[in-house]
Amino acid sequence: MFVFLGSLAAPAQDWQACKPEGDSSFNDVKAAVHRVTSSRMYTGWDEKTFSRSGDLVAVAVLKTLDDSEMASPESVKFVLLIVRMAFACPQYCVKVADDRRPRMTLLLLEHLNEITGGKMQTDIEEAKRFVLQQASKANCQMEGIIYENGVPIRFCTKG
Repeated sequence: MFVFLGSLAAPAQDWQACKPEGDSSFNDVKAAVHRVTSSRMYTGWDEKTFSRSGDLVAVAVLKTLDDSEMASPESVKFVLLIVRMAFACPQYCVKVADDRRPRMTLLLLEHLNEITGGKMQTDIEEAKRFVLQQASKANCQMEGIIYENGVPIRFCTKG
């Protein structure tokens, strides 16, 4: 009986190592976050990992770094760089539809603003605008601009 129950629990133990549709696992994303924030440089592999992960990157940042590590202006800049890479092309790069929406990322950005005492507010707000703009594009099936009486109106049809 114990062997049977153990065999049922084994596949469920390491959900973080699962790779959805050939993408990076959560452990891969966490490792890339750690590597980039500790070495202060990144590779094309890291960029690819982040750009395919979307909102999952925010969870990886929160699981990898504690507040004291994130609070320095230099660390904030790298976290914001990682977030920007994660939302560089969500409509094409991120295969998991839920990760195209920046729910955890927006919470992370708010948290960064709080732990830095607002010192990095301008940079954080710029990153937030970028993420929201990219996420809105990801949720469009078709977008464009129409002109009504000479006034441009942006439109987006949801898929």
